[in-house]
Amino acid sequence: MGDARKRGGDGGFTLVELMVVIVIMGGLAALVTPNVIGALDRADHKRGKTQLAMMANAVSSYYIEHRRLPDSLEELTEPDPKLGAPFMDGIPKDPWGTPYELERDGRQRFRIRSCGKDRAPGTDDDLVWPFDVNE
Repeated sequence: MGDARKRGGDGGFTLVELMVVIVIMGGLAALVTPNVIGALDRADHKRGKTQLAMMANAVSSYYIEHRRLPDSLEELTEPDPKLGAPFMDGIPKDPWGTPYELERDGRQRFRIRSCGKDRAPGTDDDLVWPFDVNE
């Protein structure tokens, strides 16, 4: 059988070699996967904060033009008669696929909220504009 390898016969891997490769690949996957998932979560969080800031700027611009807050975020996508264009082309969904919510707090104060990764309002992972200074 040793001669078959020298002559170029069956040049495949042995079971032991395959098992070693599989163990190495599994170990690498176990090391890399948590880092990739953590990076994706951080990217979603940053994207959500960026979208919140963008919508807050549009709401503030709307307030400056109309001296009132919009009734909803969708109102920002309607063409403004004074400007001839909407304040935003469209309202994105948050990185986890749920709509942002506009909460009016008085005549000119407002909040924009994302329910976060768990999609449940009022939990620790919610993103809210204006941002907490500790974030």
